[in-house]
This record gives sequence, C-alpha cells and structure tokens, in this order.
Amino acid sequence: MKIDAVMIPALKDCVHCGLCLPECPTYHATGREAESPRGRIAALRGVVEERSSVSDAIHDGLESCLVCRACESACPSGISMENLMARYREQTRNVRGDFSASLESWLLSYVISHPRRLNACLNLVRILSPGLRIFPGNEDLPARHRLRPQPPVPQLLEPSGQARGTVSILRGCVADRLFREETHLAARLLARAGWRVLVPAAGCCGALHHHAGLVEAGQRHASLRWKDLSAAEVDYVVVDSAGCGSHLLGQRDSDSPPITDTVTLLAHEGGFVAKSRLPGRWAISVPCHQQHSDLDSTTGISIIESCVEERVELPAQDHCCGAAGMYLLRRRKLSRKIGKMAHERFEKSDADAIVSGNPGCLLRWEGLLGSSRAKHPVQILAQSSGLTPI
Repeated sequence: MKIDAVMIPALKDCVHCGLCLPECPTYHATGREAESPRGRIAALRGVVEERSSVSDAIHDGLESCLVCRACESACPSGISMENLMARYREQTRNVRGDFSASLESWLLSYVISHPRRLNACLNLVRILSPGLRIFPGNEDLPARHRLRPQPPVPQLLEPSGQARGTVSILRGCVADRLFREETHLAARLLARAGWRVLVPAAGCCGALHHHAGLVEAGQRHASLRWKDLSAAEVDYVVVDSAGCGSHLLGQRDSDSPPITDTVTLLAHEGGFVAKSRLPGRWAISVPCHQQHSDLDSTTGISIIESCVEERVELPAQDHCCGAAGMYLLRRRKLSRKIGKMAHERFEKSDADAIVSGNPGCLLRWEGLLGSSRAKHPVQILAQSSGLTPI
C-alpha cells in the first residue's frame, strides 16, 4: 500500500530533536520510540518514500496517537501531527480491516452525526448500563446522571438589562445528549452577564470525523455548523468543547465571528460576580486542544480561581487524560493506562476535586473520581454565583 507523497514536505521538516518526546503521553506510557511523534514521523516518512511498507508494527504505532497535539507546541519545525494523522488514517481506513477503526467509522457516519439515532443509541446504553456496571472494566461508561433524559435548551435567551451583544452556542452531538445541563447553564450565565444568546439546533462539528481520517466529512460538518452558528449577526461563537472549538477554528473564514468559550468570554468581557467560594482544594485541567491550538487557554483560569477556596497545580508533565474523543474505542487498553497515569498525577497534587471542561475529559475524570469530584467550569461558576440548574 502506498501513502500519498503530499505528506513528504511536512515529514521532511522534522529535525529529530526529540523535544516532542517528554510531551507525548503514549511515549510516556509505553517508552517505545515507535509510539512517539518522532518515531511516527520517521516511520511514516519511510513508508511515503517507499523504503518500508505499512507493517502491523508501524500501523499500530501510528494508530496509537491520541492527536492531543502536545507535540505541536513543542515542535520547533511547526509540524502538525493532527493533520498528518488525519491524512494517514484517511488513506488506510478502508485498507487494513481494523475492526476498531471500522466500528469508529460506522458510529461516526451512521450514529453520531444523526441526533435521533444518537439519542436512541444512548437510550439503549442507559437501559443496559445497570447490567454492564456489574462487570469490571466499565468505568468509562457515562455516569448515570449523564444518561438520564434532560430538558431541551431554549433557542433564545434574552439578556437581563442592556445587551452587550449577541452570541451563539454550539450544542454539539454527544455533548448535547450528555452535557445539555451544562449548555443550559452556560447560556443562562451569559444571559445574566448581558448577552443575547442564540442556541441553534444540535449537530456534529466534524472534529471526531477529522481525527478518524474522515476528512471530507469533517469539513462538511464544520461548514454546516458555521452556517448555523453565524446565521445571525453574532459577536462571538461560544464552544465549550476544546476539540470542537479547535476544529471549527481551523475551518473558520476570515469574516466569521471569533470562537471562545463561556468562561473565557465572561473573564474577558465581565458581567460575572462570584458570590461564594466552593470549599476544598481544586485542580484545573485545561483540555489538550485548548492548550495546543490558537484557542485562549489562560484568560478563563482566573475566574475559576475566584470561585474556589483553593487552587492546586497538577504536577508535570501535563499530559492528556487518555479520553481523546473516541480513542477509548480505538485503543481501549492504552487509553486506560494513560488515564491511570493521569489519576496518579491528581493524587500527587493532593487536590480534592478537579475542573475540566472538555466533554470527553470530564467523562474520563468522572469515571476516575466520581461525578461529585469532577466538575465542568460552568457548574463551578453557576454554584459560585447562586445559579441553580433547571
């Protein structure tokens, strides 16, 4: 099997410096060069230049990439591992007969991007989950309260007082079913702060498709979401999932409104006042795709700190928690190993609880710590300001 030579320019940019190695969670977990960014680039370049074939070992090393993008922040050559992996998976998806990749493709093409089918699938998981939880190894199932039916989010929330402007909020796909309460809280926090809030219909942004190698589908879904989110004159598009936000940012036209998240917008524009502090020692886990993309990863931290009694730092390295979208289906064993390492970092911090906004990350932390010790940032802000869930 040949890989398109369009990859060669980026692959040749690698200077083999190794700065990416300590940033890579899969390399940290396995110690294998083949499961590091440098090793993956070297293997892929060998295949592209026809010095080697896509052996099972090479394919396994490439497929184990989380696409967390931490290596991109460390790379002096500016190589985008996200784009390399998307193109590799695009070209090998229907060739190797990988069951996990086939299952992922089927879910993305026929379930996740169809809200009614996704809802039916998650309802089935809700029915089966009590029995599934009996068996060990099912800690990655969503918490029970996530699977319960949730009330719809209003399509429009008017501000209290004079409007600062208008924002639209991405409901998403899986997030709309499992995190609808958080979306509603975000909309209410923004309306209370003076924003007119538009909430378009739910729909997939294509980030999961892009990471899985369904590149054209990822672009198509992003285009549809941009059409929905910017249909009216809005000042900001609010996306509380960093993976979705970074993907939409990459598909953004120059005349499209800027992307932000609820906490960053409130910290930047004002309108939020913490009335009390949540007790305990809180760690803040900034999502990988917020840290390693052009999204703002720092402004919102101060407003979260104002809502908690004490903030503690997670010890370095600040690696991915191992959830990484659908990675727990792609590489279940390695995902859990990386999750265990993240849990160990949390324990070393002596924190009581953790704040994490990305849907997949929060599901992972709820599985590791329990839902009472893992909170979404908008939950923290809502509790601190006295805003109660619907």
